[in-house]
This record gives sequence, C-alpha cells and structure tokens, in this order.
Amino acid sequence: MKQKLENFKAISGQMKNLARSGWLYHKIKSPEVDASHSWGVSMLVQIFAPKELDLCRCLKMANIHDLAEIYVGDYTPGSGISPQEKYRLESQAIQRLAKELQYPEIIDLFEEFEACETPEAVFVKNMDRLDTVIQAKYFDETQNYDGRLFEEFYEYALTKINHPLVLELLKSLKD
Repeated sequence: MKQKLENFKAISGQMKNLARSGWLYHKIKSPEVDASHSWGVSMLVQIFAPKELDLCRCLKMANIHDLAEIYVGDYTPGSGISPQEKYRLESQAIQRLAKELQYPEIIDLFEEFEACETPEAVFVKNMDRLDTVIQAKYFDETQNYDGRLFEEFYEYALTKINHPLVLELLKSLKD
C-alpha cells in the first residue's frame, strides 16, 4: 500500500509539472500543465454530461486521458509523430502506469478513450478538445501578446468536434 501511494505521489507530481506542448510552442509565459487540463476536462464533463451517459466512466476517462504523457511527452498534431506511433508509445506507458498504480482499469479506460467508439468516449474526447479552445481564449484575454490563439484553436476544433452538445458549446464561445 505504501509503495502504491509513493508511486501515485510521483505520477501526480509529474502531471502537475508537465507543461502542455501546444502552449510552450506558442510561447505562453505561464503555460497550462497536464493536471490542470485534465481538471478542466473533468469539470466540463461533470457540468455538461448528458444524463444518458455513465458519468463515473466519463470522469475516469477525463482524469486519465493524458496520463501517459508523463512518460512519453505531450505530442501535438504538429509534433511530427504519426497517430499510430503516438498510440503505441502511450499504450506502453499506460501498461506501465497500470502496474505502478496497481490500477488495471486504467488500461480499459485508455483503450476506450482512444478508440472513441462509445458515447462516453466520444463525449470526453470532444470535451478534451473544447477545453483546449477555452484555454486558448483565456490566454488571449489574460496574457500580454496579440491575442491570436483562440481563432487557430477554434478553427481546428471545428474540424474535430462532432458531439452536438459540445459543438454547440464551442460555437457559443464565438458569441
């Protein structure tokens, strides 16, 4: 039990320190970290999840969806790594995390999120994208630079978000 808690401490600390690559690329002064992003996705899910979804499963996916990044890094669409290679690396990291945390369910949650075939996974994946757009808008409004991130991230999200409720939320950010 003590080792499991020690492993959690190390993993949690890494999540709280891992700056998100997209914000580093855009030279944001105080970039968001993975733990903050996962919290944002979890809160969006908690607030907006349709009643027909398994909220507990959605929240679990939201909390672990980027956990593998502590071992493989945060790859963005412009990182130059194929989706297949990204999945392979992250899958290996999730296997390692499942052992370290003694939490085998994390593998199923990761696989479900990545496959994006269940209503819960589709919703969480879409909320993941929405949270990034919300963060871009926040940075545009609060950082000292020519606010330019929101449009770029919004336009990209428009091509990726396919859940009707999440698409409606996305479009409401333009108003």
